[in-house]
Amino acid sequence: MNNEQLIAHQIRLALDESVDHLPFRITQRLEHSRLAALARAMPLQTELAVNRASSMTVALHGDHRPSVYFRLLSTLAPILLVIAGLYGIDAWNDAEEAAETADIDAELLLADDDVPVSAYADKGFGVFLKNSRQ
Repeated sequence: MNNEQLIAHQIRLALDESVDHLPFRITQRLEHSRLAALARAMPLQTELAVNRASSMTVALHGDHRPSVYFRLLSTLAPILLVIAGLYGIDAWNDAEEAAETADIDAELLLADDDVPVSAYADKGFGVFLKNSRQ
């Protein structure tokens, strides 16, 4: 504790001890004065708190509605995300199909030379190779 705190502590103790020796009329008048001062200070504090809160709201959020561009962007953003997701799913599906075709082509290269050339052009030949693997 520094010097100022020590002196304030000693004064408070002295006042607390002496309040017990005051007459009842004086303590009652002090209580009424205290309540009157609190009643006058309360509306002022409430008004200051309301003004402070409203000024903070205006400072943080502005005093106007969001712009048309912001509302348009917030409406279109989810739609654009869904479209981008569907495009990604389609691209992934195409890549899977390309990988399957590459597997079939690799199996064709490893196939025996006994297969006639016309069999490679047959549309059901890929299905035949898939079924023969299983």
